[in-house]
Amino acid sequence: MKKTPRRKAEKRTAASFRNGYIISPAFDFWVTGGVSIVVVSVMLVYLWWAGSISSSLPSASVGGLMGSAIIFQVLINWPHFIGAYSLLYRPRTNLKKYPLATIYVPLALILIVAAAVFLGTPGPSGGIAVHQDLVYVIWLGAAFYLAWHYTGQAWGMVACFSKLTGLELSPGERRLLRVGLRTLLVWHVVWGAQDLPAHWLGALHSMIPAALRFMNLACCCAFLVGVVIWFRIGTRIGRAPDRRILASWLAIYMWYLLLFFEPAAYLIVQFSHSLQYLVFPLRMELNRAGLVAGASNRTRLLFWSGRYYIVLVLIGLFVFHLPEYFSDLSGAYTFALAVASAVSIHHYFVDSCIWRVRDPSVRKGLFAHLAPGNA
Repeated sequence: MKKTPRRKAEKRTAASFRNGYIISPAFDFWVTGGVSIVVVSVMLVYLWWAGSISSSLPSASVGGLMGSAIIFQVLINWPHFIGAYSLLYRPRTNLKKYPLATIYVPLALILIVAAAVFLGTPGPSGGIAVHQDLVYVIWLGAAFYLAWHYTGQAWGMVACFSKLTGLELSPGERRLLRVGLRTLLVWHVVWGAQDLPAHWLGALHSMIPAALRFMNLACCCAFLVGVVIWFRIGTRIGRAPDRRILASWLAIYMWYLLLFFEPAAYLIVQFSHSLQYLVFPLRMELNRAGLVAGASNRTRLLFWSGRYYIVLVLIGLFVFHLPEYFSDLSGAYTFALAVASAVSIHHYFVDSCIWRVRDPSVRKGLFAHLAPGNA
């Protein structure tokens, strides 16, 4: 069969990028999808066997799980929020390149949190009180914006590893895969809308169950379409797409499948997402420091990475945990929650600005450790 120009271009590109990686091919696979796929699969089997996580565990085990959740917050989730800030504010030219992300959005969020504090009614426990309704709105904003963040990051993973392995998606393939992720986004929003006050939505509130059933079916169809697309891509290129691409795509569908069966497992999804994210700011910082893998650099690289991670953990504790000590705990919504929600919203907005693989400056920073042809 005669090779088309597109097929020839794909083979040339694949040859240039076949060794592309962020940390290493195996490490990339496990942190960006492999670990969460295994964990979620085990949890789904457990749910099938036991019926529910919370109802099948004794109270002591539930308490132990909550303690573990706090540890994972400190070690994985909070550091992932902090990792983007060094990338955002260095170099200083980003102040002009991303004025909304660096100046205006954080300023607006600070003013909103300040307004919540100013309007708060102090309770008997003392501490910083906040206006309950306003903080609830901030928290809701973060919760719904999270849908865009999760699905956007999943697509970013697919785009990044496609670039690193020389996989060229056709416009139609790209469009259908992204529509599938947007379907998950809509499911997330409808699923979350179940907990909104009924009077906010009026007559629409009674339609949420039907809308959710429709989105359940739509997500199943989106997944099947995605499977067909990946199969056709494998047929076209003569091999299976890189496992990191497939894991990044499959992981998010499994996250939402877990939430469908067990909403209480949202922390597992949160930690999976955070783990998936952390290697990318780490790689950017390693490249800035001029550190690349190699026998002579291994000790220095590990030391630098460990120090970087410890700094993220400490700053995360300062930003997310310290406000708890100053919060009035008599209300359902606290000053600490307001701060965490505001930081979350800013983080989601920042990521939509600084992580665009099609941006040459992003590719240069993220792939600088690779051979020149790979960047």
